Amino acid sequence: MSITYTVNRSRKRRKTISLQVSGNSGLIVSAPYFTPVAEIDRFVREKQNWISKTIQKHTEDSIKNKAKKYNTGEHFFYLGQSYPLEVFFEPFENAGVVFWNNSFHLNAQENKDLRKHYFVSWYKKKAREYIHQHVYFFSRELNLQPGNLKITSAERRWGSCSADNNLSFSFRLIMAPPDIIDYVIVHELTHIKEKSHSPKFWKQVEAAMPEYKAHRRWLRDNNHKFIL
Repeated sequence: MSITYTVNRSRKRRKTISLQVSGNSGLIVSAPYFTPVAEIDRFVREKQNWISKTIQKHTEDSIKNKAKKYNTGEHFFYLGQSYPLEVFFEPFENAGVVFWNNSFHLNAQENKDLRKHYFVSWYKKKAREYIHQHVYFFSRELNLQPGNLKITSAERRWGSCSADNNLSFSFRLIMAPPDIIDYVIVHELTHIKEKSHSPKFWKQVEAAMPEYKAHRRWLRDNNHKFIL
């Protein structure tokens, strides 16, 4: 990983090197004035994991701060693709969201909470239909028998499998690409046999989905995009 940073050298009594991640200025390294460049580079490399996690958190916070207003021109994800929204209000037509001609169409009054409610309801309906079909398919393929299936509003968890083998999936999953959805489904179905994330568990996931590591990485890197 190549890390770009700015160095602030201090002539004061600073004795240590420190890092700061700024949304506007990127990575800033503060160091005593005569600290060798090689020492600063080594310090930054040693902090690479912390830097990556901190930058990711800043990115997530930045996106969350740009909250959806549910106005015409905004884009929303569906099955991995981003589509524009057109908002209108026709009191004598059915209120809610319709996906048509590669666009979202929302008939609703000018009320952010109400508009969000319509979007969440639409996503939950689509998630329920899509995920039920794919759980049924993969459960037959893997010879596994899940219990009940529930669609939730979880923001930080894509799916879960209970001790009784009941499966839960966040409605947000319907915003992700199909292969990512299938990975999460296979992941939770595998927990029917292996409740922990043991080496045996991951071998079984890999047998069913050889590309699972790339899908895990995609979820980690893109999770922040699917918060309404």
